[in-house]
Amino acid sequence: MKTSSFFSFSGEGRICVARYAPRRLKAGYRIYRKLAPGSWFNSVSKEEYERLYQAEVLDKLNPQEVWDELHKLANGAEPVLLCYEKPPFDDRNFCHRRLIAAWLERELGVEVPEI
Repeated sequence: MKTSSFFSFSGEGRICVARYAPRRLKAGYRIYRKLAPGSWFNSVSKEEYERLYQAEVLDKLNPQEVWDELHKLANGAEPVLLCYEKPPFDDRNFCHRRLIAAWLERELGVEVPEI
């Protein structure tokens, strides 16, 4: 599994983990709403975002089930979790896909690199 921006990766295994995908996105992607952030996603600090995302999204999910569901959704391809932000990341430009990657790495002992 890997992560990327909608605008950086267009291959197989694309899975949207954002609240919604960009208009005119090339067909062939899947949507996994369980990992989408809450309505607060663009109105809080990075620290508050991380706290809310952990409490309201990740803490309610089983990491192994999420891993399995994402692989099933990718239909034989390697899952690539997509949202809007492009690297480099900092306090003003951050994304939840890297929070997902860190959670899976911590909980399952896997590596989930950014493309």
